[in-house]
Amino acid sequence: MGIKARLRRAPDQGGGNLAPPRPKVSPPEQIIGSVVDTYKVPGTGSSLSAEVFVVDDEGFGRCLIRPPALTGDEMVALGLIRQSLLESLPVGFDASPREVLEKYVRAAAAEAGIGASEEGALDRLLYHLLREVVGYWEIDPLMNDDKIEEISMTRYDKPVRVLHRDFTEYGFMETDVCYESEARLQSFIRRLAQLGGTNVSLAQPSLEVTLHDTGDRRVTATLGDEITRPGSTYSIRKQRERPMTIAQLTAGEQPKWRPGETASAPCAALAYEEVHSHKTLSVLMAAYFWLLLERTTNVLVAGETNSGKTTMMNAMLALMNPKAKIVTAEDVLEINLPDHLHWQRMKTRYHRAGLSPLSQRYEYGLGDLLKLSLRFSPTLLSLGEMRGEESEVLAAAITLGFSTMTTIHAENAERTIQRLTTPPMRFAEGHVRDITAIATMRKVALADGRVARRLVSVDEIRPVGPDGHVIVNVFRYDHENDSFGPTTPAEVVDRSYRLGEIAQSFGWTPARVQQGLVARAAWLGKRVADGSWSAESISTMVSEVAKSELRAAAGGT
Repeated sequence: MGIKARLRRAPDQGGGNLAPPRPKVSPPEQIIGSVVDTYKVPGTGSSLSAEVFVVDDEGFGRCLIRPPALTGDEMVALGLIRQSLLESLPVGFDASPREVLEKYVRAAAAEAGIGASEEGALDRLLYHLLREVVGYWEIDPLMNDDKIEEISMTRYDKPVRVLHRDFTEYGFMETDVCYESEARLQSFIRRLAQLGGTNVSLAQPSLEVTLHDTGDRRVTATLGDEITRPGSTYSIRKQRERPMTIAQLTAGEQPKWRPGETASAPCAALAYEEVHSHKTLSVLMAAYFWLLLERTTNVLVAGETNSGKTTMMNAMLALMNPKAKIVTAEDVLEINLPDHLHWQRMKTRYHRAGLSPLSQRYEYGLGDLLKLSLRFSPTLLSLGEMRGEESEVLAAAITLGFSTMTTIHAENAERTIQRLTTPPMRFAEGHVRDITAIATMRKVALADGRVARRLVSVDEIRPVGPDGHVIVNVFRYDHENDSFGPTTPAEVVDRSYRLGEIAQSFGWTPARVQQGLVARAAWLGKRVADGSWSAESISTMVSEVAKSELRAAAGGT
């Protein structure tokens, strides 16, 4: 039965061109508080956008979503078109979902009496249909908003909450997005499972999956009230579609050069003056890690949950020489490196509850992946997160001379060592001595109320005697001034034991190491000053530095 026939069969409920009862169309909610930001977010596959309002209500933040509004007639037509699609949408089509829906909706809308004469009606109908068919339903604007870091839902009768990258001082902000029922929320969680290529059920009511459509979105969800009360829940952690580079993390740090000098002078002792910023780390700290990656190095990025550990590790790994090979192993895919790197990505595989116990023989845990990865001849082996027995394999890789980098949950260098040497971790004292540096991330409250991520400490492990070690601090964050120290390359070289090792292995003098540190800080600072933050720009920079140093070593200019 066509759309128009459906409308004619519906009983008259009080006039109007469309016979079915019209849903109540509430006017836009009155915004209480002051609007501190507004911007638009495109819908999935749509030419229209939803408008986002960030509102401050006496210190409490709200994130309000205004999708393209439908008239009463359009809302009725939308419901009928949606139902008709279930009966008549073709399968096996070659065109994009938007093209198929647009063709169908044009015919259906014309039959329902909604034509081109009504400005924008077709686009508005398409927007709402696309978010139902190929989008993320109620939270589609939030999923497409790269400024949203995390989406949290604790029960269907409570609003969705979000963490906003630009307004961290508000914590989890309440939105005006809700689900009409527990059944609707359960349907959405099942949809998330399907999009991730798996399933969720009351027999297996937990879901952990990563969606890879536009950027990595890590989904953790529960179905029904089997393991969460009063019902279904989910949390979606969103990585940026384009990962942040080290230049972005140091944005605002602008080293100054003497007149006439440029960052293109290979290994030149460029004038360097640190300007404190309000970002994650200083360019001098970034240059330090860049120099460490020139030789075998083992770095742990420590921190609490959601402190920016993976983002920092991503940025560090992107400083690897393009000639090197990086192998990563993860439970949930979060590491996202630029395409120019020679990168092999591995992930675990586990059997789900309800399957035969024999399925365990086909599992690949982190330990299995690490053993396998050693046969792929990695220059650097990176583990998404180290939590347990896989640490034994990582320690073995360190002993064999591989460079490694991984994240770990710990609040400082001392606690990191304590975790490494306490079961289920399996690091012996000899392995601890092989750790090059521990970078500690933390969320800190700034003077203006914002919550920001900072690299609060960089500590090296210095071997002492035949079996012992001491922790040596190289960089420290000054909370009072929101700055990093030290600010001079000479002091960094003086503090760092590992940079001294690099000097010995390359036959460099301390002055040569300092020169390399200054040059790298200058190159990074030039990228920051020019706004050249892209992964491609960083790749070009790393390659240029490597070539220039090879020429310098060969006696070239």
